[in-house]
Amino acid sequence: MTGHFLLLHPKNPAWAPASLAPLLDALKAIGFLGAERGAGRYSAGPDYLGLITYLGCSPQIALGDNEAATAIRIAGIFEVPQFVQGGNLKAPRCPQCRKTLHKPAVSLEAKGELQCSHCGHAASACAFDWRRSAACARLFIEISNVFESEAVPGEALAACLQQAGGEVWDYCYVRKAG
Repeated sequence: MTGHFLLLHPKNPAWAPASLAPLLDALKAIGFLGAERGAGRYSAGPDYLGLITYLGCSPQIALGDNEAATAIRIAGIFEVPQFVQGGNLKAPRCPQCRKTLHKPAVSLEAKGELQCSHCGHAASACAFDWRRSAACARLFIEISNVFESEAVPGEALAACLQQAGGEVWDYCYVRKAG
């Protein structure tokens, strides 16, 4: 079985809040998080569809508390940045010359270093542009049942995340085999 996820994460891979409580309180207050379904796992809240923008003409959105319904999981706070990738990993772009590298043949770690074959720039995997197919962070918000490019965080959700922690957030799509 395969899982498709929209993964929200701070743009700064090294940043994480001192505590999850203010972030969770803010996400509950705007109606993004619903009932807790287990440790760090929630149902979509009552205003979820106003905070996540689904694209296309007929997305399949399952809401509620059953196992097939969309779930929101808070993963972290990790001590060091984690590099999260799935089966949909794309070849990254170099942060220096912006040219596309060859897709890495092995799983990467956040501290793993890549070198651009075009300009020679070397940096950690976190510094490269993974074109919304991977993320590097100490904290993630994982939204299940979202296919690649099917949905994006809305402006109100982005503003809430930034206000709750003082950091700009980004997103990517990850497909996991399960």
